Amino acid sequence: MTPHQTIAVAVRLFAIWLIISLVLSLLELVAQPSGQNIPNGFLVVIVAVATVTTLVTLALWKSPQTVARRLLATPAAQSLPEGATSTPPDTWLAMGCSLIGLWVLASALPALIRDSVLLYSSDSTTDTSNVHNWLTHDFAQLVVAIWLMLGAKGFRQIFWWARHAGVNKAP
Repeated sequence: MTPHQTIAVAVRLFAIWLIISLVLSLLELVAQPSGQNIPNGFLVVIVAVATVTTLVTLALWKSPQTVARRLLATPAAQSLPEGATSTPPDTWLAMGCSLIGLWVLASALPALIRDSVLLYSSDSTTDTSNVHNWLTHDFAQLVVAIWLMLGAKGFRQIFWWARHAGVNKAP
């Protein structure tokens, strides 16, 4: 299996996870106690977020190879001897970083949206310091996710430096 095929499978699995998370979140919203009514303005936000999530899920499901091509560079065609691997370890590391970045993004984005809505919906008498702390955490996760997905070269350099630190080079 090539790295592009692996990423494509992971993108489809991510799409499945995303739609399941959306359904569970909507069910949780519907199952709220009757004393906690949703303000009318937030109903529009909820429908918009659900619609965008559904559209993103459909796009990911329909075109996983496009996402894979965007995340990984296409290696130049080369002839290899029998039994040799066609992808260097750096490509596999970049693919792993992209997958981990997608996972962190999938965890951070819903939490960031939820905490933003909580902060926006709170009145001036409510203590929101805890929500501010969670927003800072969510934003930091988002930055790390984007860095892992798009900037795996920096992570690759740190990885290889740590792997070869303290190893004497042959004279």
